[in-house]
Amino acid sequence: MGKQINFFMLPEDVAEIDAKVKELGLSIIADRMPTEELIVLDSLVSEFQCVYLLFEENLKNIKSKYSEIRNHYWIHPMHIPALEYSKSLNLTEDKLITLGRIFYDKEFYNQQHDYVPKSEILTNAVEKLFRWFKNKFKQKIGGYPVGNYTYNFAKETNFSLKTSTQTYTIN
Repeated sequence: MGKQINFFMLPEDVAEIDAKVKELGLSIIADRMPTEELIVLDSLVSEFQCVYLLFEENLKNIKSKYSEIRNHYWIHPMHIPALEYSKSLNLTEDKLITLGRIFYDKEFYNQQHDYVPKSEILTNAVEKLFRWFKNKFKQKIGGYPVGNYTYNFAKETNFSLKTSTQTYTIN
């Protein structure tokens, strides 16, 4: 059973999430990489759209797969003890900010292909992150948390906030 938080956040707001992720001791790895070697990132604010958050000791067991169709290496989210972070996109030409997401499933497929619970220490860190997130980002548009910088930017520049089905404008 998974849980998620969808949000609108530009990099200036993501910096606050980044600090919390580091405080919890989580490492950040890129997905959709140009090489098979894992890319460990210093920050959520990066050129990668999707990243995974996990504890460093789990890095050694992560294997990427090559996609010939997309010409990159990727990590299957159900095969690693991690949570997935997808950032909001700032689509400048369309004047849109898209919905980002943090997703966590309490189970994953281990190396023996058994569906097993993720570690209690990771689940506890995720619970702390989700509680902190909900307390930190109380401003909402369409029910989705919006960072202060993102809200002000959208209002001042007439950018809209877009989900897969709705578009919100801040007046």
